[in-house]
Amino acid sequence: MLAPAVALYGVFVLYPMAQAFHLSLYRWSGLSETRQFVGLANFQALFTEDPPQFLRYLGHNVIFLAVSAVVTLPLALFFAVVLAGRVKGAGFFRAVYLFPNVISVVAVATLWYFIYDHDYGLLNAALRLVGLESFQRTWLGDSRTALYAIIATSIWASLGFYILLFSAGVQNIPPSYMEAAELDGAGSWQKFRHVTLPLVWEVFKLGVLYLVIHALNLFGLVYVMNLNQPNSDTDVILTYLYQKGFAENDFGYAAAIASVGFVIILMTVLLSLRLLKRETVEY
Repeated sequence: MLAPAVALYGVFVLYPMAQAFHLSLYRWSGLSETRQFVGLANFQALFTEDPPQFLRYLGHNVIFLAVSAVVTLPLALFFAVVLAGRVKGAGFFRAVYLFPNVISVVAVATLWYFIYDHDYGLLNAALRLVGLESFQRTWLGDSRTALYAIIATSIWASLGFYILLFSAGVQNIPPSYMEAAELDGAGSWQKFRHVTLPLVWEVFKLGVLYLVIHALNLFGLVYVMNLNQPNSDTDVILTYLYQKGFAENDFGYAAAIASVGFVIILMTVLLSLRLLKRETVEY
């Protein structure tokens, strides 16, 4: 019964992955019929090129992951817990939070590109309105703010998904557990720490994995908000892959980037699972 699904997965996922690993051993323009076998030269170039572009762009992914994790996960869990209580219009607020997540990446990136515009953007206009002109920036053109502006956009767009995910876990907690905690004199923080958090831990782990994969696979948002032009201040490993493969026609090198990126994502996911492992659940 599983054979059709396994076959589809093999054809459309496993085979392309294996093909990418194989292609990374060659120098190929993507257009010619011939390929030059270079072994591990593409991988060596990734870490020895001058300047070390791949490592720099990987660093941007890591910053994106760290900031997103610190902001998105606590905020999403907080809103999920609040909306699980007796809040009027909780369903409406869930829909409002989820709405940015259902908009296409291109639409989100275009919207925030104009919000960040120096002359006509809403952000600078709001700063002028309250007399904070000194804080105005060319947000996407300033190397100090460009990456964090894109991170803020991503957090805004994805927060609703994590709220919905954590809400499902919070709502599955039996009410009797909360009642027992209240009878024992537990306050709001104690109930969250000793009842809610342990019982939604598996859902929280799932959220972490989604965030890791999203942060290390970031492409569309950065590509569109850079106006389709390379920007060393905000580029990530997948925009670098696109630049090498489709702009410079070096598909072997691009495949090496994809292969290393896959290994990095896999190792990060496994490490996250290891760090978040809990032997027992106490409440």
